[in-house]
Amino acid sequence: MVNSAIIQENVLGFLADGEPRSVQEIKAYLTSVSIVDYSERKFAGSLLTLQRNGKIMKLDRGVYSLGQNKAEDKIMKTCFFVSPIGNENSDIRKNADQLLKYIIEPACHNFIVERVDQMNDAGSITQTILDSLENADLVIADITGHNPNVFYEMGFRRRTGKPIIHLKRKGESIPFDVSAIRTSEYDLADLDSVESVKNRLTKIVESFSFETEDNQLKGVKDSMTQSTLPILYEILDSIEVLRNEVTNNK
Repeated sequence: MVNSAIIQENVLGFLADGEPRSVQEIKAYLTSVSIVDYSERKFAGSLLTLQRNGKIMKLDRGVYSLGQNKAEDKIMKTCFFVSPIGNENSDIRKNADQLLKYIIEPACHNFIVERVDQMNDAGSITQTILDSLENADLVIADITGHNPNVFYEMGFRRRTGKPIIHLKRKGESIPFDVSAIRTSEYDLADLDSVESVKNRLTKIVESFSFETEDNQLKGVKDSMTQSTLPILYEILDSIEVLRNEVTNNK
């Protein structure tokens, strides 16, 4: 399978004339130069990496051009999407992909939207998650399924004092500890509901102030260090494994 660096190099070459191109046009170009052996995840991750590095910019949904928007002289903000991901072709993955495609990306069209499985960082996945939770301008968390990793990541984000939005699938309960925090419901099987929650999410995002964090807020941090948190993350995963084993042995 072709590596991400080759995809990125050819995307940059295709966009070198400065003209905006759609995802379909980019893929057609890759095909024309015999680059076809790649997954959708690798393609999306390659575009995200180029965006994060400031080499391309997203003009609209599925439309890209070279470089940053010089007219506005600003770098796009980042949104980190936290959710249960599951295995490829699973119902969990399908729900996460549809939520991202039909609700989150349209509502956050002025952001670079990232999900950890679509990122090309070569380092530790755990550290990539922690860095994204720490540095992203916005985090959107889907609490559907009460996934323990999602709740851990929500807690980590809370300590930063930066914006976070909670979502859940319609009909699911909200755990007591987060029940006081506003959570928007979605129903991917109902087109009216999809449109409604997308519009509501857009308004919530627009209500946030994404000013630079001041020094006083930076001082209000949890005493745990970055080196300790990955260890706690592993402990959390181990607890979940043990819980599943106990359930299966009943």
